[in-house]
Amino acid sequence: MKKSIASALTAAIVLGVTSTSFATPTDEEVAQLRARVAELERLVREQNNSTASQRQVNNLDYRVTELERTGHNSLADKLSIDGELRYRFWSRYKASDVSNLQFRLLPTFKVDEHFAVKARINASYDMNNDTRSFYRTDYAYLESKFDNFQINAGKLVLFSNADAGLVADDYFSGLQAIAGDKAKIAVNLGKFGGNNYAGAEVTTTLNEKVDAGVGYHYFKPDSSDNDFSIIAGGVGFNINEDWRLYGAIAHNTEASSDKTAYNIEGSYKGANKNEKASWGAYAAYRYIPSNAVIAPTYDTFGQTTNKKGFEVGATWTPYHNTLTKLAYFHGKYFGGGDDRTLFARASIFF
Repeated sequence: MKKSIASALTAAIVLGVTSTSFATPTDEEVAQLRARVAELERLVREQNNSTASQRQVNNLDYRVTELERTGHNSLADKLSIDGELRYRFWSRYKASDVSNLQFRLLPTFKVDEHFAVKARINASYDMNNDTRSFYRTDYAYLESKFDNFQINAGKLVLFSNADAGLVADDYFSGLQAIAGDKAKIAVNLGKFGGNNYAGAEVTTTLNEKVDAGVGYHYFKPDSSDNDFSIIAGGVGFNINEDWRLYGAIAHNTEASSDKTAYNIEGSYKGANKNEKASWGAYAAYRYIPSNAVIAPTYDTFGQTTNKKGFEVGATWTPYHNTLTKLAYFHGKYFGGGDDRTLFARASIFF
């Protein structure tokens, strides 16, 4: 074949590789480029194996390899967005009802196999009091994962896993390091509201029936001498695949009164948003003084404290990617007075 034909084929391949690099190539397109490079290499060999031409072939071969490696990692491929639309309702004894509608977006941008940026954007509308409506970014952070070690930095979720949220279910700004597989160690350092915060937890699954955790949380307000030095822990026992018992306790060593909180709970099954018609029920006794915890996770509390009493509830998934919950708390405030709280929630996930 003449050199002019080889040159034309070279130009065609260059144009093909260049144009493909601006879009995500399909496997078929990459295969076609491979075939064209192989044909060019054969032509070069037939024309006395020109060093310059061979260099060009090698360069094209490298570029096709790069396309194979990164072709399916375009910007659109790296970004994923999940979401939730949820309605919540509280009816409290001798208090106004609260109706709340929230729309949440959870974008994740995967930089590469080790790094990702995660966030949750929350728009909340209070149907009874518009002044309580808000739009905010709940959290936004850089996640760095390396095998069984992880470092997160930014505005992060603060959930006390060792006690299943008895101490805290909120957010803080700072650093978080997590290490381990079956047994996990988590260390937090940063700011929680106006508090300097440091915490550490160890959680583990001892066997198929027992899991446990222990943690320490230290909060030092900038404008107060009332430090929180909280030791907490929890133990769960799976009676069988349906029934579970769980207990957690938290103790503030710096408090002079009301310094111990605890939660005892028994549950049956549980709803799964990915499994239509799944359901579950639970009963619990919660004793939550304000000096022992920061922001407990329980829906009937609404992150308030200074309450004690019994709670029963049930969850149900009517359709795939939905979740509903109904709960009732019957108890008293530590300062006196009864509390009756009915809570309902319905969520759609997408």
